Amino acid sequence: MSSVLVLCGAGASSTFLAHALRRQATVRGLPHTFTPASVAALSMPLTSVDVVLVSSHVSDFFDQAETAAAVIGARAVQLPVINFNAAGADIALDLLNALPQAKTESSNNG
Repeated sequence: MSSVLVLCGAGASSTFLAHALRRQATVRGLPHTFTPASVAALSMPLTSVDVVLVSSHVSDFFDQAETAAAVIGARAVQLPVINFNAAGADIALDLLNALPQAKTESSNNG
C-alpha cells in the first residue's frame, strides 16, 4: 500500500483529484490511500507518506515537494496536465504504479 499526498494550490483541486484517484484505485483493486493538501503542507515536515503527487498547475513547487519528500524517504511525482476525473486519475495511477516500491506506508513514518 502507498500513502499518497496530492498537492495543489489551495486544496480544492487536489480534493477532486484525490476523490477520483480513490474511485479508480478501487476499480483497479489498488490499495493506495490519497490525501489532498495545498502547497502550504510543504511548510511543515511530511510524515507517513510514500509519494507526493504535484499537480501541474503548481509545478513551481515541485522542487520543494521533492526535497520535503526526500527527507522522509518518499518520492515526488510531477503530474502532467490532466483532468480531475476518471481518465486523469488513471494517468496518475499509471505513474504511481510505474514507481519502484522501495518504501511502504508502514516503514515510512517520517
